[in-house]
Amino acid sequence: TPVHFPTPNNQARKMVIYGIPTTLRPRVWQFFAEEAKIRQSGFYEDLLNRERIPIFDVIERDIPRCYPDHQLFCDNQSEGQRQLFDILKAYAHYNPEVGYCQGMGRLVGVFLMQHMSAEDSFWLLAATIRQYLPQYYVPTLTQVRIDSAVFEKLLQEHNRKLANHFAVNDITPLMYVTSWFMTLFTMTLPWASVLRVWDWFYLKGTKILFRIGLAILDCISDHLLTECPTNSEILQYLLHIPKDKLAPEHLFAAANRVRIKTHHIDRLSRQVTLHGVPARGELSTSESRSPQKSSKRRVFQRVFSP
Repeated sequence: TPVHFPTPNNQARKMVIYGIPTTLRPRVWQFFAEEAKIRQSGFYEDLLNRERIPIFDVIERDIPRCYPDHQLFCDNQSEGQRQLFDILKAYAHYNPEVGYCQGMGRLVGVFLMQHMSAEDSFWLLAATIRQYLPQYYVPTLTQVRIDSAVFEKLLQEHNRKLANHFAVNDITPLMYVTSWFMTLFTMTLPWASVLRVWDWFYLKGTKILFRIGLAILDCISDHLLTECPTNSEILQYLLHIPKDKLAPEHLFAAANRVRIKTHHIDRLSRQVTLHGVPARGELSTSESRSPQKSSKRRVFQRVFSP
């Protein structure tokens, strides 16, 4: 049965602020992502019946790493892993430009944890990428690189002392926001924070990625400045932040102090694009599609390893 929600700027916003009921959350996400606009009856089954393609081998290798400690996915023979594989292989056929990229499995896993069917999860994945993250999972990581450059500028404006500490130690946002943004913080935040961030993400869009990213750094800024004097120590901490540092009461208090206007993000994005996005550097999904262990592949694995 279709659910008719009010426009995102009034009562729906209140629902996000005060908490979306667990049973309603999947349908709220579907509504905000405009999933109904792209859903086609019977098409998911058609995609599942298409031929096997080489990227399926990469998907099969990655699936056990998505949520190894969750009961739905911890067993190689589990229904959860089978559904993950089905959804990701269907998407590889649905959107050949993207195919498959590490990070997508983390999104699908959250949908399945919300008791969504495999077909509903597939269409929400498709709608999420189309509506919010259209160039995030392409082989060149185009939008990830643009957003990481924008994030660097926002950090300089928001916390210059920490930005300088990173610069002195050759830490760039691409090294850490790749895993933060591409998995929508599922590898970084405690579960109690993840769902609330996702609610805001579906309501407000990618602006929330920047706001939460800056809030995370605010929560750990003192530790990074006083306890992490080297490149390796900083990066290790950024990719493995203790969950208690990012509990909802800390994270959202910090997020409430972060003020970013969408038009400012858009302006910075245009500047970055005009001057050229950061060089492909270390991170590229084309290496993640290849079985060979290049240095780029190792960095990508480090970023996305639990």
